[in-house]
Amino acid sequence: MRRNDQVHLILALHNHQPVGNLPQVFEDSFEKAYRPFVEVVSHYPEIKVTLHYSGILLEWMENYRPEFLEKLCQLVSRGQVEIMGGAYYEPILPIIPDEDKIGQIRKLSRHVKDLLGTVPQGMWLAERIWEPHLARPIASAGLRYITVDDAHFHEVGYQDLLHYYLTEEEGWELCVFPISEKLRYLIPFRPVEEVISFLQKQRGRREGSLLVLADDGEKFGAWPETHQAVYRERWLDKFFTALKQNRDWLRPVTFSDFMEKEPPEGPVYIPAASYREMKQWSRGYWRNFLNRYPESNRMHKKMLSVRRRVNRLSPGNAREKAFRHLWAGQCNCAYWHGVFGGLYLNFLRSAIWENLLKAEEIAESSMHRKDKWLETRIRDLDYDGEKEVALVSDRFSLVFSPYRGGSLWELSWRPSAVNFLDTLTRRPEKYHRDLVEQELAPSLKRAGKGEDSENNREGESVKTIHHRQGAKEEGLEKYLQYDNYQRGGLIEHFFPYEEVSLDEFKEGSYRDRADLLLRPATLEVRRSKDRENSHVSLIFRRRTEKGEFPMMLKKEVILEAGSDKLQVSYSLQNCGENRLEGRLGVEMNLSFLSGYGEDRFYRIPGRRLESGHMASEGLEEEVEKLQMFDGWRNLSLDFHFSHPVLLWRFPIETVSQSEEGMERVYQQSLVLTQWKIKLESGESSEFQLSMGLRSNPGIFQEPAGVTAEGVVE
Repeated sequence: MRRNDQVHLILALHNHQPVGNLPQVFEDSFEKAYRPFVEVVSHYPEIKVTLHYSGILLEWMENYRPEFLEKLCQLVSRGQVEIMGGAYYEPILPIIPDEDKIGQIRKLSRHVKDLLGTVPQGMWLAERIWEPHLARPIASAGLRYITVDDAHFHEVGYQDLLHYYLTEEEGWELCVFPISEKLRYLIPFRPVEEVISFLQKQRGRREGSLLVLADDGEKFGAWPETHQAVYRERWLDKFFTALKQNRDWLRPVTFSDFMEKEPPEGPVYIPAASYREMKQWSRGYWRNFLNRYPESNRMHKKMLSVRRRVNRLSPGNAREKAFRHLWAGQCNCAYWHGVFGGLYLNFLRSAIWENLLKAEEIAESSMHRKDKWLETRIRDLDYDGEKEVALVSDRFSLVFSPYRGGSLWELSWRPSAVNFLDTLTRRPEKYHRDLVEQELAPSLKRAGKGEDSENNREGESVKTIHHRQGAKEEGLEKYLQYDNYQRGGLIEHFFPYEEVSLDEFKEGSYRDRADLLLRPATLEVRRSKDRENSHVSLIFRRRTEKGEFPMMLKKEVILEAGSDKLQVSYSLQNCGENRLEGRLGVEMNLSFLSGYGEDRFYRIPGRRLESGHMASEGLEEEVEKLQMFDGWRNLSLDFHFSHPVLLWRFPIETVSQSEEGMERVYQQSLVLTQWKIKLESGESSEFQLSMGLRSNPGIFQEPAGVTAEGVVE
């Protein structure tokens, strides 16, 4: 047969689970996709495939499925499977330092060699996020090739992509294989005959034609309905059989096999891009997620800040351990939002924060010789043009924004490696409009995962996740509420007396007539000179003059070295000529991961709460103390108030699109404490609150009721 009649096919699967994903997801994906795919491959020795496993997933397999790795090692040793490398914790490469890019790539390559006895020659690029400068760190880490989508090439005029290409950066060479989007939607969703027909049409188009299918391994069994189609209805067996039957012109190969036989074309220079659907989600450029979602930007800038501290450590075990946590905190999934992205999943964000805080704790404790210490750092931490204030002690990492009224944007307690302000603001998404306009039928059935480039076609055996838009519960559209400001901590409100109700505040339907909300404040920093009792005071002052209620608000935040308590004092002065009446409210948004878990709940000593779970809603008057228990993380956050407060509480829940369809997700619990104000012209009032944290509080389940003495009934 002439060479120009041959078609080479590379089948490459990317298998990954994010840091912090639920154990049942690992198990379910393994049993439905990872294990059965390799079992089917082992029955077809003529069929060559390329497989990628992230370091996170390999670690899980080592711990829970070591026999699978033995099977995989056998397939590698007989030359049927090529193992593709990558960055160990699956970061978005362009947004981490080059040293971390190289370090993570080399770490996974070493791990693959130790486990499977092979050295990867190429890498899976997380989310196929490409920027031209990546060629240098990837090549310098010892890899020869990557895969990106054909959409990358289309942007610079390439059309007939039936080969692979060579690019360079500063003379560092890297081969680039284009992925066929057409194959991504054919395999395994269309009948085998249709796939073979498409491949047959490529015959004769050029000598040694090459097509690449490189996509998520989860589509072979873990995506909705695919396990039934791929294995029980034997789609994969039929496909491999068809490849065997057409082996006179259709040849499954690996990347390395093809590179040995055919030289690349080049040079080629492709722009910063990703797959087409990701470009839609990110509005053209992945880094736009950092602009669109401040929560993502805060995680990213925290990572960069922690890295600077970790990088100062001397070589040794502490530095290595800190870098492991730092790199785990670079895992991409929680930093963006799309069908696959996990920004809306609180447990994925929490895992990022946990690892970053553990890395920070190692760095900080190594740098400070004293058990008790406290530092103030003033710089633009989130790169928004305004300086923030970081208070960092042996216990806390706190970030305040003077530009936003001295509000609090990180409340991290490092003994438990938790940031209580790992919160999310509710904002409109494109699919929200679809939910309302289409009046989607409720569906508790698992919906699909992914994006779709084509309309559903008659006869399609399985829908890709990009076609699936089902709602996971009835009446989901009533939860489409949006916030008109970012949700953080120590956010002050002034409500004219009896003018704003709990419902109006929840819905955001009231008007900020006092012009106080998140307005810029002046900053004064006071440091104690007593070395035995080091503490820092941050004093924020705001004067409202444009609003209907002229006032001066002073907020003083005090933190002591070695303390697990944060003290906040307020002084409000009436600067107008008329009497000032209303309520001064202080808003806190606090993340407890589960809104309905029995081990996470509110408690007001001496009172019975009708419902106390973290997603409960309520109004309580004359409250002097509030406790928020977290049995999962074995801690308690306690509030004390100098004067009794009116307390409002309700959950912040979002509606997001995932691989299972549109779903409601608990993000955080909003607590609003309010003091009544009645001041004549020139008068002032003072109020204090404190927040204290405890480990092992001793209560792990919501009490059925509480007596006046605070004893569980």
